[in-house]
Amino acid sequence: MQYIALVTICLLTSAPYAAPVASKYLSDEDLAKCPKDAGQAGECIKIIMNELIPRMRLGDPELNIDPYDPLVINRLSFQYTVGPISGKVSVRHVKIYGFGEHKVDKVNVKVNGDKVKVRVVSNMPTMNLLGEYKSELNVNSLQLKPKGIFNLTLFDVELRVITSGDIYTKDDHQYLLVNDIEVKPKIRDLIAKADGFFADPELDEIAVNIANTYWRDIYGIILPETRQSWAPILLRLINQAMLHVPIDHFIQPSQ
Repeated sequence: MQYIALVTICLLTSAPYAAPVASKYLSDEDLAKCPKDAGQAGECIKIIMNELIPRMRLGDPELNIDPYDPLVINRLSFQYTVGPISGKVSVRHVKIYGFGEHKVDKVNVKVNGDKVKVRVVSNMPTMNLLGEYKSELNVNSLQLKPKGIFNLTLFDVELRVITSGDIYTKDDHQYLLVNDIEVKPKIRDLIAKADGFFADPELDEIAVNIANTYWRDIYGIILPETRQSWAPILLRLINQAMLHVPIDHFIQPSQ
């Protein structure tokens, strides 16, 4: 689920990499301003995103935006319960590759007073996640505690992201505070590799083969069950970065 959060952060906080400067704000010196009319702004914002995403892969410490290709997650945990199956999964030292190839296909913006809703459709050819995991799995009376290394490769990832927020003013600039996010990912295929399920390597291989055969069912169950774990983290990270992105820098003033 982590990769979903990171893609969205990439979309909403992309900025050109440069040597640190005195200003704490994202510069618009080499970017066109978008129309203030929300109905016309979507295409302009899409162009800016696609220009900035590959340039931001090194991050910008002055804007509090970290490098993202690869993007490193130190630790993340979530719990889930689905029928007779319950458990807890913790991952750490995760590296995620592929955001530099991220491309935005469509942006739609709706503004009602200070309320803003943004819909973004984007895609990535491949995404690779590498890291360590530890899990507690309960199936009826059976208890398992696997741990080991995992490697996930996702192919043709399409993301449909909907965010809503409020415009507020600070230091004579306008900013966006995101208060809700919905992510609908679509994946053509996924290949998983992992060890540590069982002491016997052959049983490990059987378990991984089952996961690869039924990954769509597993993915469809785990995603909604874990939203309460990753959504608050995602919102916090987005808003932390948005503090350095005055939206009025990129919107044409009213005529």
